Amino acid sequence: SFHALIVLGGLAGVCGTAFVIRGVVGRRLPYWTLHVDLAMSTVLISVGAAIGVTGRAAFADIYVWVALFSGLYFRPIGALVHVGGAGAAYALVLLFGPKVDDPLAAWFVIMVTTVFTGVIVLALVGLLQLTNREDVLTGLANRRYWDDRYTEELDRSRRSGASLSVAMIDIDGFKAVNDHLGHQAGDHLLVEVANAWKLVVRSGGDFLARLGGDEFGVLAPGADELGIRRLVGRLGAALPEGIFCSFGTATWDRIENASDLLRR
Repeated sequence: SFHALIVLGGLAGVCGTAFVIRGVVGRRLPYWTLHVDLAMSTVLISVGAAIGVTGRAAFADIYVWVALFSGLYFRPIGALVHVGGAGAAYALVLLFGPKVDDPLAAWFVIMVTTVFTGVIVLALVGLLQLTNREDVLTGLANRRYWDDRYTEELDRSRRSGASLSVAMIDIDGFKAVNDHLGHQAGDHLLVEVANAWKLVVRSGGDFLARLGGDEFGVLAPGADELGIRRLVGRLGAALPEGIFCSFGTATWDRIENASDLLRR
């Protein structure tokens, strides 16, 4: 109908305006504005779904995009809130909007599809994040994850006043192992050392990462100079027989920046 066309034209205008704004200044907008965008999208989808009937509310399939967007950009709790909001909004459309043949079945089909889509996207995003943060060989955190965590811990110590210590570790003679016994033997050595150290670091406290080659790093939030030396002592004692490492430790002096602390 003509009324429906007017409503659709208005929705298209709102969406186009929002698209232009996000495209021009999106990078400068706070992260929370993404939640506002998605909430407004849910409202617009609901308005569109309320203006036509084809056995079920028209345009309701677009609720799936709420799950896609929230799964890509938000944590599971945030995604759940938005999908739940979409479910409530669609229920209101079916309750107070144009009559459909079977409102319960219409709601169930759309929401199951939406939830299923959201779960798949969240699982894929989680898998990609894990792959992006994990060293494939040893299962430890990789260099990228180390850099992020190091910055976070330093900022946290700066705010709270808690100690922060760092240890850098190299396996002695590792190049000789690769040269004389082959890279497969070197990989086996790295895995053996990493597995031994996983049993030593504090769960939920210390943060152990492979930075590349035979270089490892340890973050010890809350540890002072004595604490970090005790930790590397335990790491040294856990080494398999015949393997030796060189350890360097430093405790943040509350003045130096992140690179200076690592260099020291």
